[in-house]
Amino acid sequence: MSSIHTNYNEPTIPLVNKSIDDDTNKRRKNITGKVIVVGSANQDLTCYAPTIPLLGETILGTSFQSCCGGVGANQAIAAAYLGSSQLEVSVVCRLGKDGFGDDTLKTFDEVGVTYNKAVIQTPKYHTGVAPIIVNSQTGDNMIIVLPGANRALTPADVRSELLDYHHHTDRKKSNVVIVTQLEIRLETALEAMKVGKEMGALTILNPSPAQEKTPTTIKEETTEKVEYDDAEFYRNVDILIPNEMELVSLVSSIKGGTTVEDESMGLAEDKEVEVEMAKTLLRLGVKKAVIVTLGARGVMVVSRKQDNTKTDTHNNDDNKVEYEVTMLQADPSLPHHSQPVEDTIGAGDCFCGSLAAYLSAGLELTDAATKACGVASMSVRKKGAQSSYPRKEDLPESLKIDFGGDATTSDIGNESGLLARKQVITFVTGNKKKLEEVQRLLVSSASTNRPGGNSMELPFHITNAKIDLPELQGDPVEIAIEKCKLAAEKVNGPVFTEDTCLCFNALNGMPGPYIKWFLDSCGHDGLNAMLNGFDDKTAYAQTIIAFTSGPGHEVHTFDGRTSGKIVKAKGPLDFGWDPIFEPARDDGGCDKTYAEMEKDEKNLISHRSRSFAKFLPFLIGKLL
Repeated sequence: MSSIHTNYNEPTIPLVNKSIDDDTNKRRKNITGKVIVVGSANQDLTCYAPTIPLLGETILGTSFQSCCGGVGANQAIAAAYLGSSQLEVSVVCRLGKDGFGDDTLKTFDEVGVTYNKAVIQTPKYHTGVAPIIVNSQTGDNMIIVLPGANRALTPADVRSELLDYHHHTDRKKSNVVIVTQLEIRLETALEAMKVGKEMGALTILNPSPAQEKTPTTIKEETTEKVEYDDAEFYRNVDILIPNEMELVSLVSSIKGGTTVEDESMGLAEDKEVEVEMAKTLLRLGVKKAVIVTLGARGVMVVSRKQDNTKTDTHNNDDNKVEYEVTMLQADPSLPHHSQPVEDTIGAGDCFCGSLAAYLSAGLELTDAATKACGVASMSVRKKGAQSSYPRKEDLPESLKIDFGGDATTSDIGNESGLLARKQVITFVTGNKKKLEEVQRLLVSSASTNRPGGNSMELPFHITNAKIDLPELQGDPVEIAIEKCKLAAEKVNGPVFTEDTCLCFNALNGMPGPYIKWFLDSCGHDGLNAMLNGFDDKTAYAQTIIAFTSGPGHEVHTFDGRTSGKIVKAKGPLDFGWDPIFEPARDDGGCDKTYAEMEKDEKNLISHRSRSFAKFLPFLIGKLL
């Protein structure tokens, strides 16, 4: 796993979910629990045999089964099978446009799992497949996963779809749980957890299957190097659910940590070692708990004590952190308990999906985990993965999901989640420093417009997304409008773009929006030379912000300008064209170029700050 350098209370901004039908949106009015699974969907091709063959050995099997599977799809189906009218289960995944993909969609429709109909199938890749060999005597299995279309699910896809669901979920009434796994690209799984934390949702990572740190790419994709940092994953995870082998893999792979050899672990026996490994992951940043699935032994829950959930994860002094260790199993009095084990395929997925559903109903963690153990225990009494998961009518009363309590989002989610309280607006940029500067400009504008100049908390949250947009030609305002429309289609929600121009009056506004390319080609001296032979050296700097509430909505533009003149470069030369633009005295200038001014001095008169000063009142009027 890894640091991914990749380049949403808001009902007043109209949004349209084009991918989900009206009946679904009407039903959401009664939803109090929401589970969103971001992950894989495969077709399981399962062979049953008396034993698992050795290397080079050929044996005769006893039966074959082809059915829908994949870690993500399994977890979504397990949650949906618990069957409450107050629980909505959605899936974010990718399928091929083939028979296996069609079968998966049919299954989702039958059990009521919602999905984005417009994008879930891709013609470029086959649906993922998983050949499985099962020992029919013991239920043990071996699996090979061919990801196929699962690798086509990108971080941008996940952010767009999760924000779409967020816009149509009443966070005052609904507990939202987001679950992901590692049968999809690592950077995509990380984005799911990051957006989940922004939404104020409870985030669950099931690190299955264990992966190498090197990210896997698919053809036609960028070969840009992506580096991973374990800590960034864990900081965005509330609950981590590995099995014993995955636990060892995670701890052994921690960069700079102690490598633990498999043979010393005592995987199925040494509880103390397993507890210490789980604590290691909590120290690295997991917010609430590590739940280790132990097969027939149930699960082990290692959690921070309630008053330690905000402990500094970079402080490795265990004396300052208290942990709780709880061993849980399915209730032995459950009616299925005496039945033989048929097949363990998908039992871990059943546990994860059921746990998410129970947590979305507001259950306390250990209670939810105990019930999830019971559901998973029922699943191993039948063959297959999804086909073995119990439905609502199969469950004893003690395992039926109940939304009758008064659970709130603060019971299960991240209390600091920005999206739980504020409208989120996406700024199109892959540059985090540019995002930070925009946030400062908006806060500065809010303070300037507030009586007494006191600071004001903005009623919205600005996030960023790196979106590749075409280079357009034409009038600067027309370019800004078209780019904003294209970005809205990508984000499927509120979005704004920013375009900056430097316009020479003698050249009728050129180079205008093409200033970046002129600067790259000509440099500061070349830009000055463009005005040789002209007496008029005046110019204006311009920023055009374009905003829309979403696809199909009107685009609003906010034009900020500062008048000045073009001069020989003065001041630091590493600020773009700032060294050659000197604001006019009658427009706030002081015989200094932008490059010579202090940041606060420049922000008072800059074209950007003037554009954002117009943008802010519009946004506040929209949201309040």
